[in-house]
Amino acid sequence: MQRIWFVLLGVTVFCLPGRASASELQFDNMGAHNIVTIAGDSGVVGSYYAGEINWIWSDPVPGGFEKNLYTYCVDILHELEDPQQVRISDTNDPQMTTHADDGGSKAAWLLNTYAPQIHDSGDGIQAAALQTAIWEAISDNDHNLDTGYFQLLTTNTYTSPEIAQAIYNQANSYLAALFYDGGYHTSTATWLDATTATGGGQDQIMTPEPSSLTLLGIAAVFARRRKKSLF
Repeated sequence: MQRIWFVLLGVTVFCLPGRASASELQFDNMGAHNIVTIAGDSGVVGSYYAGEINWIWSDPVPGGFEKNLYTYCVDILHELEDPQQVRISDTNDPQMTTHADDGGSKAAWLLNTYAPQIHDSGDGIQAAALQTAIWEAISDNDHNLDTGYFQLLTTNTYTSPEIAQAIYNQANSYLAALFYDGGYHTSTATWLDATTATGGGQDQIMTPEPSSLTLLGIAAVFARRRKKSLF
């Protein structure tokens, strides 16, 4: 199995930073996905699985969550561990640091906008493209897949040139929708902050479940924040 390189956005629960809690995830399998080849100033180079990651909560299941969930990765520098301890929070948490301005909020918008229909369709190219767009959104302010901290390659790839180009084109379409003249969209998603005792693990994000939103009393899912930080 190839190394998995993700931050997870998916089906989750919003938790306010002040109400963060710790729980354990067990890796189930990959959902819709494909393989992408990446490079960039982050120093992460190679071919990686990109797309949905399916998990199962260890008992007890956190309040407001279903037993099974899926996520997307928001942590390009660390590898997934199984099991993986996480602190449940949201993408407005000041402890969530990204290389790009408002990276967590941008990633949340991409996740909330596109992940549900991709999950229903099971389209691996679209899932890989969404993961790629999320990595770009948390990595670079210019949303150019050819330059910067995160780069997506379309030559000398693990997949065929046709698949690599299709993922590239779809990811660019997601990024074009994220950004508009003079600004960009933001939203909020559940952030699963990896806290595994070994120091490993990979941060994830997921879309909120309605029961969790009610339970936690979260109202403003389209929160615009202005912060600049580094991985």
